Amino acid sequence: MKVVMVQKSQRNTIVSIILTLIAFVLFISVSLFEELADLSMVIMIVGLVLLAASWGVYFLSGKSAPKEEVENVITVIACRNCGQVEERSFAPGDYIFKDMGQCKKCSGPSFIKSIYSVSPKKE
Repeated sequence: MKVVMVQKSQRNTIVSIILTLIAFVLFISVSLFEELADLSMVIMIVGLVLLAASWGVYFLSGKSAPKEEVENVITVIACRNCGQVEERSFAPGDYIFKDMGQCKKCSGPSFIKSIYSVSPKKE
């Protein structure tokens, strides 16, 4: 995936440089050749459009939409008596030190000991 992104970035940079060079050649040709004096306004507009296109290719195409990273949130439930620890997915309404009823092992009181998130692995 990273190799593909680097190739796209390099290709977009090359296209941007080529468009900029073409615009530069058009600007220089208007000032060097008197035969193009009648078309100078058209050539300047075309050159400016090429410059705008090159900036668009360089700045806008390289940026992709941000990916939504879904974090896995874990709730840790512990028993006050025997210390048994259980992990489960976070549920709405969970908060630290919330009473969670009886322990499955010793029937003692259990509570939410901690809540943490696990970020997805980045490629």
